[in-house]
Amino acid sequence: MRKMIFAAMAAMATLLAVSCDDDRAPQSTRNAFEAQYPNAVDVDWDKKRGYSVAEFRIAGEWGEHEAWYDKNGNWVMTKVEMRFSDLPAAVQTAFHTEYGTETPVADVERLERKSADTIYFIEAEVVYNGYLAEVWLDYAEDGTLLRTSVDVDDYENIYYYLPL
Repeated sequence: MRKMIFAAMAAMATLLAVSCDDDRAPQSTRNAFEAQYPNAVDVDWDKKRGYSVAEFRIAGEWGEHEAWYDKNGNWVMTKVEMRFSDLPAAVQTAFHTEYGTETPVADVERLERKSADTIYFIEAEVVYNGYLAEVWLDYAEDGTLLRTSVDVDDYENIYYYLPL
């Protein structure tokens, strides 16, 4: 009986130790985040590719956000979920010119980056080689198409824009 209790306590202690530190950002990073996003709510910290990532919402705004910080607590980029109607007019026009106004749009995001232009992502369902496929389209603010990715499993378009 003692062995079972000891094993259970050891397992709980291990789980507690792992869960406490795995997704925590350093305090300096948290301070930088709180200064940059004072109205953030529902904040959840994670680690992705060596970056501290805050997933959150802004009180009173639509859409989810992800703010990325490097190991020194410096802001790198923020991805913001948005509505198609909130895209710059040039991006909407470019999309409609290429895919028409009836193409279903599944997801729209804005990527704000430190010392770089903003990128807009549109995930849409299109007919590709006779099959229905998901396509990610990366646009500059002026409507220039930067990249296209078609039906890639677990595609994370923001990784392409991480600094080397």
